[in-house]
Amino acid sequence: MKVNVDLSLMDVPGQLVGALEPISANDGNIIGVVHHHDVVIGDRIVVNLTFEVLTDKSLERILEVWKRNDVVVVKMNAVYESYPLQYLLVGDISSSEIEKLTHGLESMEGLESMDIRITGSMTSGSRAAMVTGRVTRHGSLETIERFFRQHAEDGGYMLIRGLE
Repeated sequence: MKVNVDLSLMDVPGQLVGALEPISANDGNIIGVVHHHDVVIGDRIVVNLTFEVLTDKSLERILEVWKRNDVVVVKMNAVYESYPLQYLLVGDISSSEIEKLTHGLESMEGLESMDIRITGSMTSGSRAAMVTGRVTRHGSLETIERFFRQHAEDGGYMLIRGLE
């Protein structure tokens, strides 16, 4: 998990190093540090850190060390990478099939967003559906790929992946 945090540190030598050490000591990987040394508020400075940790437990240990060492967490956000998905479905796609696809995708873990646009004739059943979205885990892309392939095979329509 990527974490972005604003820390308030005492404006004395060694405080930044003291704030960074618990990250590496708990198997974290520091990605970026922005040290706002020119902004001093009440003898404290703000440092923005972005780092990765493998587990929530590692993050908890880092937070415990910071608290013991008077490192104040001003703001903290988890930053998740997301991956695009894009599929074009072409053929005799019924409204019930679109509904099945929608409900199936909504139940998948890691789906961050989804947009389905449908074009075609309402009378003949010949339609095209563009499905775009983002997932928060790379592994979810494989699950979604299998999901679409199975539905296309069962429904007898053509599936085109990754138009971007």
